[in-house]
Amino acid sequence: MNLREQGCWLALVFESHLSTREVNDILVRWCKQLGRTVEEFFAADVEEWKKTCQLNEKIVQKLMQAKEKLVAQAFLVEQLQRDTIHMMTVLDAEYPKLLKEALGRNQIPPLLFYMGDLSTLERQTIAIIGSRNANEASITFTRAAAQFLANQGANVISGNARGIDRTAYDGAMSASGHTTVVLPHGIRKLSRVQFRTLQARAETGNVLLLSQFHPDAPWVVSRAMERNKIVTGLAQIVIVAESDIKGGTWEGAKSALAQKRLLYVRQADATSLPGNEALLQLGGKRLVGASEGYADTFVSLLQESSMQRQRQDKLSERPEQTPLFIAAGE
Repeated sequence: MNLREQGCWLALVFESHLSTREVNDILVRWCKQLGRTVEEFFAADVEEWKKTCQLNEKIVQKLMQAKEKLVAQAFLVEQLQRDTIHMMTVLDAEYPKLLKEALGRNQIPPLLFYMGDLSTLERQTIAIIGSRNANEASITFTRAAAQFLANQGANVISGNARGIDRTAYDGAMSASGHTTVVLPHGIRKLSRVQFRTLQARAETGNVLLLSQFHPDAPWVVSRAMERNKIVTGLAQIVIVAESDIKGGTWEGAKSALAQKRLLYVRQADATSLPGNEALLQLGGKRLVGASEGYADTFVSLLQESSMQRQRQDKLSERPEQTPLFIAAGE
């Protein structure tokens, strides 16, 4: 994809301020059904937009405003390339099919920005989620879980928040394993120190860095919530280390259940961690450790993850069945 085409994607997805559903509808009608590029879309006149994509005046006005910002978007693409940040569209073959299956057209991010080796997502992928203010027992559990799973070759995925997320990352790195970090903000909003650290580990193939947001988008609560759906959607199994009965982990765990992901919840005292017990009542499975730890349990999880990945691979062999490629207007 050339620089201008990439700039056109940025304009359509971010500068138009259209909803995800509206952008994906345009992509289905214009790109998927007609086989035309986004650059050709912006070169077309308004009447062709309306006729081909069935757009109303409000959407057309937003697209015209986005079109005026194409030059600036091409400049941003050059900056991303300089920083070895890659852009992947929902129409690309390497786009994770699990997200299409998990999220549906209303929520599938049209663009993903990444740094690192995408083949990391082909590994067994296990998400570890939990509170930013986790207690020491949850932190200890998370570090041991991430280290063990990474040692066995799994991709440990987390969301780059303090607490459980960072501990999962540290645990995987301590095993020199593989981890995917899904950001709750733009990929260029990392601190300079964190960017350099993650970039170095991305170059060695240990870290895959992902973001669905505009590269310069700051952290806000709503983006953190959206990010959680990517974390769970990319995994075969989701482990909850610690949850309250509200907040990001609670909503992320419920999203995992809605996505039909296997949800395992660390056993804890119902009084100290009421969220963990509540998630069990919603359909999560109890994660129980023996006196010597969780090793046997983690082995079982890896086996179950492997079987789940085989089922997912069979589904992904039929890409026409994923939500984005169903005829527009579904």
